[in-house]
Amino acid sequence: KMSQQFAYDEKGSTFLYFILSFFAMLLIPLTYLFWPKGVKDEEKRLRTLCPIHGKSKWYKKVQEALRRKKSKPSFRKWLIVFAWVGFLVLVYKVSNIENDHVEYDPYEVLGVDRDADKIEIKKRYRQLSLENHPDKGGDSDTFMKIRKAYESLTDEETMQNWKEYGNPDGPQAMEFGIALPKWIVESKNSIFVLGIYMALFMVIMPIIVGVWWSRSIKYSKEQVLLNTTQLYYYFLNKTPNLNLKRAIMIISASFEFSREHNSKVRAPTPADNEELPDLLHRLESCSITDNPKERPMNFPYSVKARILIYCHLCRLDIPSTMLEEDLEFILCKVPLLVQEMVGCLSQLTVMAHWNKASMPRLESLENVMKICPMMVQGLRETKSPLLQLPYFNDDFVKYCHMSKKRFVRNLRGLAQLRESDRRQMLRRMGDEEYDTMISVLKKYPDVELHVTTQVMDDEDLNVITAGAIVTVTLSMTRKELGDLQEEEAESPVETLATLDDEEGVGEKPNKLKVWEKQSKKKKNVKKKKPTKAGAKKTLGAKKVDKSKFDEAEVSSEGQAAKSNESGDSDSDDSDTDSDSPRDEETEEKEWQAMQATFKRKSKASLTVSDKRTHTVYAPNLPVEKQEWWWVYVCDRKRHLLLTSPVMVCNLRESEEIELKFPAPQKPGRYTYQVWLRSDSYLDCDQKQDIKLDVKEAKPLEEEHPQWNISDNENNDGGNESEDEGISSEENSLSDVD
Repeated sequence: KMSQQFAYDEKGSTFLYFILSFFAMLLIPLTYLFWPKGVKDEEKRLRTLCPIHGKSKWYKKVQEALRRKKSKPSFRKWLIVFAWVGFLVLVYKVSNIENDHVEYDPYEVLGVDRDADKIEIKKRYRQLSLENHPDKGGDSDTFMKIRKAYESLTDEETMQNWKEYGNPDGPQAMEFGIALPKWIVESKNSIFVLGIYMALFMVIMPIIVGVWWSRSIKYSKEQVLLNTTQLYYYFLNKTPNLNLKRAIMIISASFEFSREHNSKVRAPTPADNEELPDLLHRLESCSITDNPKERPMNFPYSVKARILIYCHLCRLDIPSTMLEEDLEFILCKVPLLVQEMVGCLSQLTVMAHWNKASMPRLESLENVMKICPMMVQGLRETKSPLLQLPYFNDDFVKYCHMSKKRFVRNLRGLAQLRESDRRQMLRRMGDEEYDTMISVLKKYPDVELHVTTQVMDDEDLNVITAGAIVTVTLSMTRKELGDLQEEEAESPVETLATLDDEEGVGEKPNKLKVWEKQSKKKKNVKKKKPTKAGAKKTLGAKKVDKSKFDEAEVSSEGQAAKSNESGDSDSDDSDTDSDSPRDEETEEKEWQAMQATFKRKSKASLTVSDKRTHTVYAPNLPVEKQEWWWVYVCDRKRHLLLTSPVMVCNLRESEEIELKFPAPQKPGRYTYQVWLRSDSYLDCDQKQDIKLDVKEAKPLEEEHPQWNISDNENNDGGNESEDEGISSEENSLSDVD
């Protein structure tokens, strides 16, 4: 047999096939992903948000961007269209490529039928030979084809080659096409091609990778500069007890606001030297430059950022358009910076347990978290949360505090008023403005918390032993203040005694205003009994238990009694569970609940979480903000953080979060708190006490049947069958019995 031969087709026609297939694999999915989506869905969403967010800065910007998008095609759309035009041109060129491989057919060459006999074939061969003979002016290639066709049909050896190999000359060399342009494989262009190869793979590509790497290593996971993260670690470790003013100062020193570290920051202009001192003079009460020698707080970029932040919190007008753009840039960055600082505090808490850092106090974490809703709403912490509502000012806050029928301090109290009382209280507000304010108030979140504590890896889930890993399951259900039902107004004694009693250490209570001091004298007034006629619905439609009311609306004594009662019931249940034998039905229910939890976790891990929840009402924010929440467990008595704060980004209707922390090493009763803090609103935080009755850890059983393994079983255990292993275990158990 003839050895296999190979030959390369250097025409370059197969390069077009390669480019066409590669282009199609990229173009089809990229068109699906990057083709500009229709604006109808976005327009519909904006129409639903218009009654509440129509006057917000971000709404106007989104609407303007949508209008520009509709007026002219985007660059992305034109790029995709040109790519498809190039693809169609490639398809046309490929369709015109001559197909060199044609199956050899001697009957077709001679022009005779397949059932023709030898006489007819010979007659046709003579006729074509006379016409195409080279001596008579014919083509020699055509004459050779005619001759080979005749031999393929008359000569036995030639006929066998044609039938076996498809060619009268026998086996031919196998051809392979090179999927490269023809000019690349030509010898005269070899030096030029080698130069392009070296420039592409040895110069251009390393430069691109190096630039990408140098930029990526500057940022953390939250897209915050690593220099800023190091700055946070230094000052947070230096100041374990961080007050709110100090936290704002550290935020303003972030390198995101320095042009040396961030090219997106606007370069300072001479006009800034005239406008910033004027703003600083208007903010004398804020004491922005208390420590002028501390670096980098005394750098110009930090002072400028701090002035703009306090102007935003005090709701002062910015005189310059350029300074207003700088403020918008700061507002876009602050939520990310606050989230990064919260992560630094949780890491320092972990490092402090290993004596690697100073233990930050719980109040430091909470003060940092307060910055985010303050910046989103443009409101200082000392101001009333009612100022978050549209058209509310200090005069209306004064009317709410001086109301004779009911003392209203927060959003929930305003939502629970009768419609007539609320309208009478805000009678100086126009009808249209009042309707807008009520529509915004109805949309404010009201989250219900349900907390359970278990030890998942123990036989008894409800018994907590010393050092065990406690799993706190937090079920959150988001409702709105519009769903609340009006309740009978409390007396001034109860209202003033139960004002927002958030337990913050190191923070001085705010001084009472003049209108608050007037109602303080009425401490001995008896509480009125609620009447049935007084219960009417105002904002919503659903009934809500008294346990759902805010701390400012519920007496502290009733709350303490309720928490004690729930704590006693939990401890009694745990005692009865530990003493009484567990029946099969209870174990089956616990097993099913555990399996349901595992299935839910696996399903949640496979689904891509959408961080779009509910749009925050923030009229002064330049970008649209979604409602997010921080969840953590803390020990208020020792000012410690027990779990790292978890950011909940998908609370639309309900969500379940698990937090884990080790139980105390000493038996006893402990009271901890589960906090749910909003990063968007003031006065929307929720907390719930959890009481743990920690028992002594059970001692390990030194003599247990599973430890009674003989030497023979240890050596031969791997060769035993499954039945033999079960029987040997039963025998050992019977011997112990």
